[in-house]
Amino acid sequence: MIKVLKVYRYKSSGKLIATSLGDGYVIPLNSDLSFSSKDPHRIRRDTELEETSYRIEVSVESKGSMQFYQPLRTWDENHIPPKSTDPNAPLERRIDISPSEEFSEVENRYVGQSSGHPIAYILFVCTFFLVWMIGVWGIWPPILTFVSGLLIIYLTTTPGDSIRIKEVNEAKERLRKETENKLKEAMRDVHFWDALDGIGFENAVAKIYKEMGFDVEFTPRTNDQGVDLILKKDNEDIIVQCKKYKKNVGVGAVRELVGVRSSWPNASKAVLVALFDFTSAAKAFAQEHDIELFSVARNYLNSDYRPQ
Repeated sequence: MIKVLKVYRYKSSGKLIATSLGDGYVIPLNSDLSFSSKDPHRIRRDTELEETSYRIEVSVESKGSMQFYQPLRTWDENHIPPKSTDPNAPLERRIDISPSEEFSEVENRYVGQSSGHPIAYILFVCTFFLVWMIGVWGIWPPILTFVSGLLIIYLTTTPGDSIRIKEVNEAKERLRKETENKLKEAMRDVHFWDALDGIGFENAVAKIYKEMGFDVEFTPRTNDQGVDLILKKDNEDIIVQCKKYKKNVGVGAVRELVGVRSSWPNASKAVLVALFDFTSAAKAFAQEHDIELFSVARNYLNSDYRPQ
């Protein structure tokens, strides 16, 4: 399912949140509109919020009673580029196309896809009400209402034009490749890495290892047992701990990973990832205990530059 969340700002603190405000839950945001590492939470009804012009499109996946949000794109409502009127322009330049594999309402309208007229679902709701009134009106009203709803859905459900569905899917694939290329380009800039929070740093490190051909598993945000990522390749498991420090990572982090590795008997290697570098004591201890050190700046960007 795809949702568009509005971005609000707390009047008291100026911090940003994203929400549809339908269920009262808000998602904390960083200043660059990326999702914060803090968990979603409810806010009081009297909390003073200021709506911004920013929007975040997310893909929502439900697991039990929990919902997980995957951000797809952001935009500013006040600075949306006009759509092209050229019929030969790419579809994503003519209508609002999302990179998600799921079809949005706009895309469904374009391909002519419908899951049934809304009045059918209203009739289903009425059916439950009429069931409670069986003692007054009898059994036939709820039966007729329910059957009418099914009939309307049957008559108004349309699969959509197959040619247009293919056209939309091709546009989605182009958008995904375009987004991926922009991200790869941004990842070559140390300022991109410097602006990330802890969760964003882990996600970006995961992309590096995916480029190297590893399958990457993320551990839970809580109770991760000191492991942020698990790399899998050629029946080999490698545990990874990420430290996004401004300064060099010290020997304490290496000692911690040595202890963590002892509780992961299936892991053949352990890697400690830093944004910039490690202290000399950390390097010596890592070599002594067979801990691999990886510096994003040195090993990935081939640079010693550090933003001030």
